[in-house]
Amino acid sequence: MSKLYILGVVVLLIACNSFHSLQSGFVRKSPYEQYRKSLEDANLLATPMATAWVDAGRRSLYDSIQINLPFSEAGVFQAAEPQARSYTFAVKDGQVLKVTGMLKAQANARIFLDLFVWKDTTWTQVTHADSALTLSYEFDRDAQCLLRLQPELLVNAYYSVTISLTPVLVNPVMGASNRSIGSFYGDTRDGGKRKHEGVDIFAPKGTPIVAPAAGVVTRVGTSNLGGKVVWMQDGKRGHSYYFAHLDEQLVKPGQKLEQGDTLGLVGNTGNARTTPAHLHFGIYQARAKDPIHYLLTQDALKGDSPLDTLFQEQVYRVTAKKSMLRTGPGVKYALKEMLGKNDYVKIVAQSDAWYRVVLADERQGYVEKKLVGEAIKGKARKLDAPAVLLSHNNGQSVPLAYLDKATAVEILASYKSSHFVRTKGGQVGWLLL
Repeated sequence: MSKLYILGVVVLLIACNSFHSLQSGFVRKSPYEQYRKSLEDANLLATPMATAWVDAGRRSLYDSIQINLPFSEAGVFQAAEPQARSYTFAVKDGQVLKVTGMLKAQANARIFLDLFVWKDTTWTQVTHADSALTLSYEFDRDAQCLLRLQPELLVNAYYSVTISLTPVLVNPVMGASNRSIGSFYGDTRDGGKRKHEGVDIFAPKGTPIVAPAAGVVTRVGTSNLGGKVVWMQDGKRGHSYYFAHLDEQLVKPGQKLEQGDTLGLVGNTGNARTTPAHLHFGIYQARAKDPIHYLLTQDALKGDSPLDTLFQEQVYRVTAKKSMLRTGPGVKYALKEMLGKNDYVKIVAQSDAWYRVVLADERQGYVEKKLVGEAIKGKARKLDAPAVLLSHNNGQSVPLAYLDKATAVEILASYKSSHFVRTKGGQVGWLLL
């Protein structure tokens, strides 16, 4: 009985058991880590398929695409080739990462979604998605993030994933939008003698001011600068919120507020008496914090086209004389590599007008859809010497056939000095010529 067959049986048993025993023994481990431990406990971690699965997960941490949020992608995983997808992006203090996904696969198959942040020169896992591929994580500092998506072994799966950011707080001025914010944190005041420790949100006098989060009113008073002011404490985050220039205060010290409760009305009291009505809003946590990303909302994500699942059955190649492989789905992303005509690419996902592709050396990136096409026919060639037809573009891959000198092959695609070919009998594979 082959190790691969045994691996398949064990993987299926693991999926069916839903890791009940492992969860009781390794409560603090993520589902991904639990699954890896189950392979180790079954003495399968050293098998070629499991090794490839582990390597794919590790490789995704340093060969990731870069994205701007919001972002959406649809793709496919194939059971015969263990792979992972990863996405790197920046988040700001005051933003909440929202990830939603959909999975179509055989019953009980799972896909692991893990979030990492760059800390102390390494990727550190901070959370993982639930069984419905839903993840939410609130940031209290700027961070560089990586999201990894990987199914368990021997799974054919179609997936879609949407990644977006929302502000931690609701805008404290009822009906206000991003455009209502007209003065920002750090702007100079009084001829450069002080810095603006908040943002100004403009609205007609008398517009309701609401609690941006749940909390307790700690002070209601007046000052020369702020005019009529309200302070409230957000115990969950350790923040103090400062509301200034109110026309009227509608709360009392010690009063508990739920998010959205009215606490006052927009005005122009204090040193704002000569300016249009607005709310000065500040956030303090030992010192002033920039409130902007706690309030800014993102534009809605444009609808993405559905995944064309037919591409997984075909061989693809670059059709243009030159094509840029980019780190993300757009011309503004950095150039990763210049691809030439007939270069081999494996399409694994799509985002708008771009394909996410895997090169013959397993590196990933994005190319424009219009620059890629099916490799239906190729250039005929007879071998100058005997050769081995390989499953992948490396000397350690599985030999598929031994070809004699003068054997006729059809070159469908290439990568550097290697060629993806089809024999007269219809067999395909790589020749390292």
